[in-house]
Amino acid sequence: MALHQAISPAAPRIDADQIVKVPTGGVGQPPILRGVSLNLSGGGLTAVVGPSGAGKTSLLYCLSGLERPDQGQISINGTNLYSLADEKRTRFLRETASFVFQQYNLIDYLTVEENVRLPQALARKRVEAAAVEEILSRFGLLDKRAARVSTLSGGEQQRAALCRAILIRPSVIFADEPTGALDTANTGIVLRVLRDLAVQGCSVVMVTHDVESAALADRIVFMRDGMIAHVTGRLGADEILHTMARLGGE
Repeated sequence: MALHQAISPAAPRIDADQIVKVPTGGVGQPPILRGVSLNLSGGGLTAVVGPSGAGKTSLLYCLSGLERPDQGQISINGTNLYSLADEKRTRFLRETASFVFQQYNLIDYLTVEENVRLPQALARKRVEAAAVEEILSRFGLLDKRAARVSTLSGGEQQRAALCRAILIRPSVIFADEPTGALDTANTGIVLRVLRDLAVQGCSVVMVTHDVESAALADRIVFMRDGMIAHVTGRLGADEILHTMARLGGE
C-alpha cells in the first residue's frame, strides 16, 4: 500500500499479534477484540476508525500498555510490553510513549506549568525552563502558565494536555479522540501538532470518529466487530466514508 512520505523506516515499530480482549466479568459475552494483528512500522500518523463498539479504544489501550490483553502479544521496538513486570513496563512506557485523551486528565489544583512538568517530575528528570516556555508559547499558553487548569476553557485544557504529552519528546503518541470535545479552531491546532510530530519521526496512533481528522493520516485502520476490516494509506474524507459504508460501518 502507498503511504504518505511521513512514513520512515527509522520510526518506532509497534506490533500486535493475535490480540484478544474480553469484557470484564463478561462471561458469555462476545470478545471486544477478536484476534487482532497489526503492524505499525514506519511511524507517521495512523488513524483508527470504525463504528461505536468496534473495539477502537480497547485496541489503543492494549497497544499503549494501559490494558492487558487476555491473549496475544504487543511490542514496541521489539520490547514485549506484557512480558515486563508492571514497574518495568511503566518505566519503559514513561520513556517511550505519551498519551492524549479527550478527557484531558489534568490535575485541577495544579497550575498549567505544573501539569505540563508533571511526568518529568514523577520520573525525577530535570526540564529546562526554556523548553517549557517554548512549548507553552507554541500553544498560546505562556500567559496561562501560572493559572489553575480549572480556570481554563476546554480548548486550553486540551492544549495543556498536548504540551504535557510532547514535552518528554516521546517516540510514540497514543491519542484517544483528542479533538472530540473541541471547537474548529482548537481542533485545527491539535491536529497540526500531531501531524507535525508524525512528519518529524514520531509514531502517532489516533482513534477518531471524525473523518476530516482521519483524512490527515498516513495510514487508516478500519475496525468493525472487534476485528480489523481494512488497512489503507491516505484517503480523503469522502473516500473514508465510502470505505466505511462498503465495510458495513457507520
